Amino acid sequence: MTADARLTRSRVVVIGGGVSGLIAARDLALAGVPVDLLEREPNLGGRIAQAEIAGLRIDVGAEAYATRGGTVEELLRELGLASEITTPAPLGSWVVAGDRAMPLPASGAGGVPSDPLSRASFAALGVTGALRAAVEPLLPASVGADSETLADLVRARLGSRVLDRLVRPVSLGVYSTAPERMPIDAIPGLGTAFARRGSLVRAARDLRDSRTAAGGAVSGLQGGMGELVHRLVEELERLGVRIRTEVDVCAIERDGGDWTVRDASGAEQARGGAIVLAVDERTAARLIDPAVEPASGEPERVEVIALVLDDGRLTRAPRGTGALVAEAEGTDLGSPRAHHHDDPIRAKALTHASAKWPVLARRAGQDRQVIRLSYGRTGRVPETEQLDDSAAMHLALSDASRILGVTLHAASVRGMARRIWQVSGPIVSGEGPHVQAPAGVVLAGDWVSGTGLASVIPGARDAARLALRAVSGSDAASTGPITTGGNS
Repeated sequence: MTADARLTRSRVVVIGGGVSGLIAARDLALAGVPVDLLEREPNLGGRIAQAEIAGLRIDVGAEAYATRGGTVEELLRELGLASEITTPAPLGSWVVAGDRAMPLPASGAGGVPSDPLSRASFAALGVTGALRAAVEPLLPASVGADSETLADLVRARLGSRVLDRLVRPVSLGVYSTAPERMPIDAIPGLGTAFARRGSLVRAARDLRDSRTAAGGAVSGLQGGMGELVHRLVEELERLGVRIRTEVDVCAIERDGGDWTVRDASGAEQARGGAIVLAVDERTAARLIDPAVEPASGEPERVEVIALVLDDGRLTRAPRGTGALVAEAEGTDLGSPRAHHHDDPIRAKALTHASAKWPVLARRAGQDRQVIRLSYGRTGRVPETEQLDDSAAMHLALSDASRILGVTLHAASVRGMARRIWQVSGPIVSGEGPHVQAPAGVVLAGDWVSGTGLASVIPGARDAARLALRAVSGSDAASTGPITTGGNS
């Protein structure tokens, strides 16, 4: 084998420049592996992105990370960002159901109340719903044990009010997936805790008190989560990773011991001994086997609308750090149309970002407020997607007024940004992932590892280990971290 062939065979091509791809590329480069990183879009970072609105840098994608497991904090320390970690204000979140708004009860996982007899639980569930949930620990562990989805389990053990008023808005707002499509283990730790405790309420308490809890504590970065992407890109450039954006990979081909990556014209874009596919499931399936029929329907999408307002009334944070919206039963929120005040709220969630993040409030000033609304529920396109900017802004203001209980006016708007994201959602039990990667191809992304940075980061590092094993021909990379750690 020639020296050039050995160099090619030791190289890894990472396809996809979201967080998964950036982290896998960094770990491989730190291990001494030559890396090419190819991204279809003009910008890197995937669903971590920022926009400048009225002079403020605002997250229009992921704005926080779950602290469970400590995996995100470990990476931030390695990148020299530990001093930038910040925590949200302890104001709590709300839930809006119909014409009622109420504080979201403290929970350990996915909206399951850890204290069904708390004042917040009574306000959200009513006396009947709260008492129904409170007796759940007395039920035999066999009740709901054969449930395949989160909705089935919650309905069987806690009742419909907990499902519809708490779990459903959390599932849709956080995971962009209805609980009827979520396996129990889509919420990390819940299935294990329920099996151990025989009670969802007790499982929620355990997860609330555990550092590994899902849906528990979150943190962010002082300049927004975009800082993570900026630092990762700086690291890759320093480590000599060859980064190219606006490369639309259309084919990967096995050529002897190498993999060749080609664009739509058939031109070779990269070659290596292994490939990390840090892309969505549809793209991965198409690249691995072009003969496979694409999945039916369009990928799920969410639109985020961020607004900067001059309205001092919001400084009192009327709904804490924001609110999740319970979908009105039996309503059709499909096609965009003229909206009226008595229509259902179209947004599925609102974050009062300047109330949630004190560092952002200081940058914004006393009266300037930042809010973000999310649109797009399971099985439907975002209600804002076909609206022009003016119509989208007025819908967002109408929804925000009803969610926050304060009438907001277009005259107070100082700027707006919109961003549509494709979301994977939790893998439904028995439905995926469907993609089987051949030898030398490694899969990465939230559809593989789970939603959120606390799942994506260890998944990306695992992918890097597997790719290292593929190009080194050794099992040494299969155990332990491959990075050098520290602020390399």
